[in-house]
Amino acid sequence: MIGLNIIQLIWILTEWKGKAWTKEYWKTALIHRFWNDLEKVFHFRSLAFQYFVLLIVIFASGFGVGIILYHNQLAVLYVVMFIAVTIPVLIFSLKKISYFNRIVHHLTELAAGNMEPDLKAKGRSVLAGLARNINTLKHGVKSLQRSEAKSERLKTELITNVSHDLRTPLTSIITYTELLKTHGLDEASREAYVQIIDKKSKRLKVLIDDLFEASKMASGNIELVKTTVDIVQLLQQALAEHDEAIEQSTLQVRMSAKEQPIDVHVDGQKMWRVFDNLIGNILKYSLEGTRVYIAVEKKHGKAHLSFKNVSKYELGGNTEELFERFKRGDTSRHTEGSGLGLAIAKSIIDLHEGNMEVEADGDLFKVSIQLDLA
Repeated sequence: MIGLNIIQLIWILTEWKGKAWTKEYWKTALIHRFWNDLEKVFHFRSLAFQYFVLLIVIFASGFGVGIILYHNQLAVLYVVMFIAVTIPVLIFSLKKISYFNRIVHHLTELAAGNMEPDLKAKGRSVLAGLARNINTLKHGVKSLQRSEAKSERLKTELITNVSHDLRTPLTSIITYTELLKTHGLDEASREAYVQIIDKKSKRLKVLIDDLFEASKMASGNIELVKTTVDIVQLLQQALAEHDEAIEQSTLQVRMSAKEQPIDVHVDGQKMWRVFDNLIGNILKYSLEGTRVYIAVEKKHGKAHLSFKNVSKYELGGNTEELFERFKRGDTSRHTEGSGLGLAIAKSIIDLHEGNMEVEADGDLFKVSIQLDLA
């Protein structure tokens, strides 16, 4: 033993002189690993305490058998203690083991893709906390699966809608270009065909420009030039731009502003685009002969804007999808809209760290915007 200790000491000194005795080297030592394991045992003290109580009770019960073999008079006391302490501790331990096995089984089923009912999680024990965390994770997985399914569906719809909206004017352009090549075509027909090609090419340009702008907005690859702007005046200017279209329509537009000016720190050009898109949507999709209400006010340190109109198309329950690109209230897609108006508007509001929401109560459609005051 002395010889072995001497060899061990020589080896340690050699390692020390060779500067191999580093912190990383120490982490591989058995003592260090044992100390780490001991710290982890007491990470959850209640569980460690229960475990040690169980070991002590079992050890004491076994040790007691040896004692009563030499002291028979202690047999009655041993039986009483066994019934009063050992059996309840064993029952408690078996229940914990059973609960732990149910958790393991539940996790195994989840790993296999089987969504079982939630685990029962009563009390504040470590296992109950574990069960609650597993339930939370399971609900998160379910929510993620629904989100992925919705994303895939919307992606498919986006491809379909983009293809439809871009192909329609492009097909018209190709068709009427071929007709222009017809020999002996009279001047009136030629002029009509050129006008159609001009109209459809402009329509195609609008669609492509809107698509690029929506992509830039979504990626955040855009710079804002913020200044202090009177949001009421900017909205009035946007309405004035659509004055002729409003007069030609059968809609009655009612705008109210409780006070003026209402100053906000925004990019005026981008915010004008928001109003332009929203007013354009109102003119395209509102039921003829109805009123449109636009309101601006200060509330809780923010500028609140609301746009209310009655839709001529049935919107359905999921208004959030109207923010998706190429989504329209007109599902038949016969209107001139690109389906990008709300998506672009929401992206601009998000870049300004504002909030934009849509609500539908039957056919009543409402857009609400909140922006920080200057």
